[in-house]
Amino acid sequence: MQGFLKRRIVENRRSAIVRYVAGLSRRFLNAYHYTGEYAFATNGEKFALSRFAQAHGSKAIIWDVGAHLGEYALEAHDVMPEARIVSFEIIPEIAAQLKTRITEDWFELHEIGLSNAMGNIEVSWNRKQDTTNAVVPFAYEHLDLSDVQRRQCPITTIDRLIAEGHPPPDVLKIDVEGHEAAVLNGAGKLLASDNAPTMIQFEYGGTWIPSSATLYAAQACLEGFGYAVGRLYPDHVAFKRYSWQDEHFRMGNMIAARGARLRKLLSN
Repeated sequence: MQGFLKRRIVENRRSAIVRYVAGLSRRFLNAYHYTGEYAFATNGEKFALSRFAQAHGSKAIIWDVGAHLGEYALEAHDVMPEARIVSFEIIPEIAAQLKTRITEDWFELHEIGLSNAMGNIEVSWNRKQDTTNAVVPFAYEHLDLSDVQRRQCPITTIDRLIAEGHPPPDVLKIDVEGHEAAVLNGAGKLLASDNAPTMIQFEYGGTWIPSSATLYAAQACLEGFGYAVGRLYPDHVAFKRYSWQDEHFRMGNMIAARGARLRKLLSN
């Protein structure tokens, strides 16, 4: 039956009905994987931090890598008011705005980017849609790249910051438009240590394609350090072993968690 259906579909793939069903199927899968939802209160980020606070309390250190104008920092502070939030923003003009926007003592800003090496790196600053600033720029039909500036910006690694004496994060959030894998690769010593973050959140999706990064490599790395990894949904994390079907590049957040209690709270 399956073979017959497959042949019928491919024989008629140019028909309007088959094309419509194919488009409907894509929309269904986008909804199933909760693709491209960015609101903190509804995309699972609030849920994940709340579960972390339930397991470990709200007095923690959160590193916000890819801070933009502090949207995540402000939301995280509401959920965990005792947490110290350390933010990293690579674009100087955006960091300057953030510096004046959040001045409370629970907040700390570093005007630098994180990667897998130290030095300087070229960043594309998309002034019209500056939540899409990227080390390796990407394009799709809804993204306006008509006002992009190239900037040389400083970068360092998580391991270097820890070696310099910065307190390690309990929660590590990474949202750097396709450079997430590089940030994780710059944290190998921390991830292998007793001070490794209890929870890591990183964005995964089509932004990974220009840098040739894969979820397979990132998940294998994290699992090697004792993390369970799963996609974040509004009310749970779907922890699972990697399958090639997971490499769908649909935009969303992934969670890596250590500790049985936290994993159970995130799963339920």
